[in-house]
Amino acid sequence: MTSYHRCQRCNSDMMMDGVYIVDAQGVRVVVSAERQPDPGGVTHPVSTLVHACVCGSCGFVELWANRPQELWEAYLRSEQTRVGAPAR
Repeated sequence: MTSYHRCQRCNSDMMMDGVYIVDAQGVRVVVSAERQPDPGGVTHPVSTLVHACVCGSCGFVELWANRPQELWEAYLRSEQTRVGAPAR
């Protein structure tokens, strides 16, 4: 089965979608952003699983966050708090 897109490195259509990166114990990889509610507050990590696309021709790997909008919102809140602007 071929992917809906081509490899960025070799232009092959042999992209495998929906594969996962796991650590040595078999745990899937996540990415996190810390959300800080106020300047003196406790941080709360916001995490999402990562999935991958792998080229069956050259081995190039693309990584994608499953819920990027949640990470973006946490990042914005953290940056606003860090620079002293009111959080959304």
